[in-house]
Amino acid sequence: MNREIYLSNECISLAEYVNDADAPAVYACWQDEETASGYNYRITDTYEEFHNRQIRSRFLAVILRNTDREVIGLVSLSPENMPPDLAIMLFRPFRGQGYGTAAFALALQYCFDTFGLSEIYAGCYAHNIRSMKMLQKCGFIPHPEGDQEEAHYLDGSPVIQLDFVKYRQ
Repeated sequence: MNREIYLSNECISLAEYVNDADAPAVYACWQDEETASGYNYRITDTYEEFHNRQIRSRFLAVILRNTDREVIGLVSLSPENMPPDLAIMLFRPFRGQGYGTAAFALALQYCFDTFGLSEIYAGCYAHNIRSMKMLQKCGFIPHPEGDQEEAHYLDGSPVIQLDFVKYRQ
């Protein structure tokens, strides 16, 4: 498949999301318990509902592994009418190998340069040590005034989504 490439480094590229090609893997990733826990959210839509849902992100890109052009995840930036919040989803076989940090760093660069943002936010939960380490490696700092209490997606108990920010340099 020929996709528009937004930005690359030696190991990965951020490229155009193509719904018909990419939705099956993204939907499958949402069914993964680690993904649901990391987002404190479970997709209950059928695949057809998920596939047909309008994407509102101001930026959405798949992460391609350069060696074989395999889609290994995606990054997205919240819609324009919301504070700029960057999120990532890596498919299970590709977690813990540095791809997330590389992709998040590229996405930050792309979003700062393309959208002229002065800061970008990201969130994670205290139990998600990998995400916290990735955010730290990418230069994010805690932004406690943005922390949000939520109901846990399984049992409704209170959980705090920790907020982080990176300012444009």
